[in-house]
Amino acid sequence: MEADTAMKTLSPAELDQAKLDPGSVFERPDEVLAASLTADDKKTILLRWEEDAEDLMRATGEGMPPEDNRRTPAELLRAVQAALAQLAAA
Repeated sequence: MEADTAMKTLSPAELDQAKLDPGSVFERPDEVLAASLTADDKKTILLRWEEDAEDLMRATGEGMPPEDNRRTPAELLRAVQAALAQLAAA
């Protein structure tokens, strides 16, 4: 899949939504890095996504399948952690 190179600009309402539920605003964690946001906002969104992915992993381990079948919770967690590492290195 080819990454969208255009910088996504969020409205204040979209930013608030992304901080609560990143997956409802972004398809992939790397899209957060490309968005026109402050580093602090990117970190906040990615950390929330990391928490959500960890929760999904626990739920899956307890026999509750994830609603999102695009990737496993472990794949999502790896993608979020890779985005966080890129952000920290920037």
